[in-house]
Amino acid sequence: MSSVFGHLDHVLCVLILISRLGDIGTTYFVTPNLVLEANPVVRKLGWRFALLTLTACFVPYLSIGAGLMILVPSLMVSASNASKVWVARTMGEREYHAFLLRVAAASKLRTAIACLLVSAAFIVLLGAVLVALYPDPTRDYGYWFGAGIVAYGVVLVFHGSLALVRLFKQVTLVESSHRR
Repeated sequence: MSSVFGHLDHVLCVLILISRLGDIGTTYFVTPNLVLEANPVVRKLGWRFALLTLTACFVPYLSIGAGLMILVPSLMVSASNASKVWVARTMGEREYHAFLLRVAAASKLRTAIACLLVSAAFIVLLGAVLVALYPDPTRDYGYWFGAGIVAYGVVLVFHGSLALVRLFKQVTLVESSHRR
């Protein structure tokens, strides 16, 4: 066990690389044309930027804590994306997007945002509990895992809200073009 902690920076480097590849790979399987991508930077700059994020695997050489804060959200995003792959691959990216537009048209943005906020609140609560249980960031890795979970909740709210607003705007545009 001590050998892992003796080389924790190397281990984290590999784990972050795996988690970033997981995030990028699952994103590709869900939305190869980035139609459904929630991150506006990746949507705008494309796959080259996504691949550039692989350099995050070097962060543990600068800070173990920062490395853990990158690892945790990357793993959680990979897991979230992976749960959508089967639907997106079965329907196809454009059809899945059309399905989401139909669902949004039958719903309200307020409701979607409220559900997103509730989901994120549970995630942030979990991270906050870990931060409270392991309050010393210089000694406790639990602190950094908790901070990473909180970061994931914050990113979920930010990117999720942007994606929902974009989706509901697209519904409005489609409905207004049908009225003409």
